[in-house]
Amino acid sequence: MLAPMALATTLILAPPASEPPKAPADAPRIDPAWKPLGPSLWFDPQGKRVVLRARVVLREGPLEHLLCLKGTKEHEAILATDAVPYQIHATLIRAGAAPGHPVRFLPKFEPPAGSPIAIELQWRYGGTTHRVDARQWIKDERRNSVLDTDWVFAGSELVEDPMTKKAVYTADDGDLITVANFINAILDLPFASTANDADRTFVANTDRIPPRGTVVMMFLRPRPTSSPTPRR
Repeated sequence: MLAPMALATTLILAPPASEPPKAPADAPRIDPAWKPLGPSLWFDPQGKRVVLRARVVLREGPLEHLLCLKGTKEHEAILATDAVPYQIHATLIRAGAAPGHPVRFLPKFEPPAGSPIAIELQWRYGGTTHRVDARQWIKDERRNSVLDTDWVFAGSELVEDPMTKKAVYTADDGDLITVANFINAILDLPFASTANDADRTFVANTDRIPPRGTVVMMFLRPRPTSSPTPRR
């Protein structure tokens, strides 16, 4: 695994992407002040936040992800995006977030760490713009309550492919924003959360989630240090 500084440098120095495609007609408005950085990805310089475009792909059932990469894990994620994972990472750094480390299982368990990230969701439905804290879409069945802890910028990993000797960003497998601990996750929850079917506790909060196919804008902003992450 490459060192965190090498990871950040590699991502920030990555070549700029081409102009992303235009948003579908049903998507929320794209602010011309946002800087386009790749498919479905912008940086809001005024708000110092990452802006992602995604679609609702699941509304009920057990979860492992809030957001996955399009074409990977839609059966266990509420949202999917075609934004490039390493560009999401680089834009979070640009917004002022500091990557920590992914979950560690050996020699002993260590939860993911990194800057806490507030996530707001925005979409249009019935002619009205709706906004909600992303945690309202995640329900903890055991506690019978919505998620009350911020995600943290775990940062995934940059590893060397043993065959090609090229750097590979492991979040390309699809683990973008998770509610179960994955070493590949860009954003993860800062406590033990299993992906085992029998022990999973997080499910989609169906009543709060708009219809499948709804275009959702995601706003990711580092949480100010004066507002600590609630403890589980």
